[in-house]
Amino acid sequence: MRKSRQTLTDAEITRRAAVNPQYLQRHRDLKAEAETVRAHLAQDRPRAAAAATARKEAALDVENRMLLEQNAALQRILKEVQDELRRLRAHKLGAHLRDGLGARSLRDTEMEELRAQRDAALAASRQAETATQALCNANQRLMVENSRLIAAAAPEPTRAVPAALEPPGL
Repeated sequence: MRKSRQTLTDAEITRRAAVNPQYLQRHRDLKAEAETVRAHLAQDRPRAAAAATARKEAALDVENRMLLEQNAALQRILKEVQDELRRLRAHKLGAHLRDGLGARSLRDTEMEELRAQRDAALAASRQAETATQALCNANQRLMVENSRLIAAAAPEPTRAVPAALEPPGL
């Protein structure tokens, strides 16, 4: 549309792109971009502003989905780290019992190794929890911003003055 300076319908865009006719419905960011170009070509400022808002909302929606996926991935990693820590503890304790309780210095060395591994796993766990919390906070801020943008784009309701309250003579 930009090159030819000609407005195209959604159907014409999907036909020329050789994609499914519902493609733009599923990809709101692309649909909003097409609407922005149409408004620019028509030199319709209110329509361009509405299209820009829709484009921002679509971008926020995409970013929100990405953050949710990252959050889920971090939670899976945290669970894996915690499971690995449990396995290490159980394995080391079992090995310690098999080797016998008589060797005091060997036991102390093994305990120090276990503590070091535990501390490393706990540090990784805390780091993953911190990253998860940061993503949750960013997600919450994006949701608030998205709600604010949607509320700002919504037209204010008009108030009708009841006939009983109108001044006489009008």
